[in-house]
Amino acid sequence: MRVRVTYIFHNCFLLDIGGRTLLFDCPDGKYLKRRAAEALSLGLGGRRVTAFVSHSHDDHFRQDLAVACAGAASADFVVSDDVAEMYPAAVPRGALVVEPDEAYSFSGLAIETLMSNDLGVAYLVEVNGVRVYFGGDLAAWVWETAAEAERTFTAEFFTRALERIARRPVDIAFTNVDRRLANLAGGPEFARTARPRLLVPMHAFGRTAWLKEVRPLLMAGGSDVFVYDKPGQTLELDLEPSGNPT
Repeated sequence: MRVRVTYIFHNCFLLDIGGRTLLFDCPDGKYLKRRAAEALSLGLGGRRVTAFVSHSHDDHFRQDLAVACAGAASADFVVSDDVAEMYPAAVPRGALVVEPDEAYSFSGLAIETLMSNDLGVAYLVEVNGVRVYFGGDLAAWVWETAAEAERTFTAEFFTRALERIARRPVDIAFTNVDRRLANLAGGPEFARTARPRLLVPMHAFGRTAWLKEVRPLLMAGGSDVFVYDKPGQTLELDLEPSGNPT
């Protein structure tokens, strides 16, 4: 099965797989400059789309998401419950509203959610036999300025989440790798533990040049790593429907 990943901006990516497109964490329009907006429009045009929203921060969620997906042949929406609570009018008609640590079947997808240690959820999605992880803002947010108890709680929360994620093979993983933290927000730990076939670092706020520097750390578990430079950049690979690489 041919799979294509397209970088849009920050935590926003398109995943084309098995005749359908998954859109993750499309941000407010103010974050999408011309090149990113064009890449998004091109990637959605005429496609069968399922759009996922991990939480309500505007660098991950736009209130006019249905309008942004208007060029798709069809569009379904999966949104976290904090979005529904804070912005009920922005939830598209027919959307699946999800809560943390639940399992759902929706639009031909098997969806599991994990509670985030920031806000909202992370997703495990199975599509056509391929297992995809999208972290939202779930990460090892171990800030040096935080109290020791907070740092310990955050690190342990992330480690427990990783243990759950790693129980079954992950084919494609979108996970936060943030250079503002000494631990890169847990990106290397994720790579060593979950060992996805393809690891896609995110949460770069559009500043992507440094990703080349940390790529070796993210390959520690044997993963391929998608290092991108600009909006619209793509990576293609072949995966068997079982999730085993070819």
